[in-house]
Amino acid sequence: MPTATDINYTQLVRLLPSYLERKDDAFKNEIPTFINLAENRIATDMKQEGFQAVVTGTFDLSNVQDKPAFWRETISYTYKVNGEWVDLKLRTLEYLKRYWPNPSETGLPEYYADYNINHFYVGATPAAAYPFELTYYARLDPLSESNTENWMTLNMPQTLLYACLLEAAMWCKNPIAEDKWMKQYVMASGGIMGEDRERKADRNSKVK
Repeated sequence: MPTATDINYTQLVRLLPSYLERKDDAFKNEIPTFINLAENRIATDMKQEGFQAVVTGTFDLSNVQDKPAFWRETISYTYKVNGEWVDLKLRTLEYLKRYWPNPSETGLPEYYADYNINHFYVGATPAAAYPFELTYYARLDPLSESNTENWMTLNMPQTLLYACLLEAAMWCKNPIAEDKWMKQYVMASGGIMGEDRERKADRNSKVK
């Protein structure tokens, strides 16, 4: 089994054909897709500190606000007015449109909704370019020939490898291999999530 320092994009490209015993060009041409799908699977299944990101800026003078690149899920969304931070509360898009039916009217935002994959919808429409801070779960910069390492290759290499093998086995329509690598992926990802829960418990424990 490769060690943590062995797993990067180049190693994955080399290892997948060997593990799946597929050396044909059709398989090799799909390897970047397998890796991309594996990264998406892990980002969806696991909410780790390594996937957390923070972005700051100022509101656009609109009810529609940009989401950052690779955003997946919001943790907190706050803005500052009169020197104090205000938490925006998550609501449905339908609720916001009823709450603030005229976007041309402005005020202090209280709520936000997911408008689409690239934008938030806020109500009220900001009356000024208030500074904001958004904490969110993000997909990491995708692995590629020019970006051979990221947080996953350094901190959960086995999980990444098993996820790649699972995606490749699904493409090969090999149910035996698919079942094998799914079990390995579930075990590896479960171990990582268990470590994360222990860290959170330690962080929240009180010292007497």
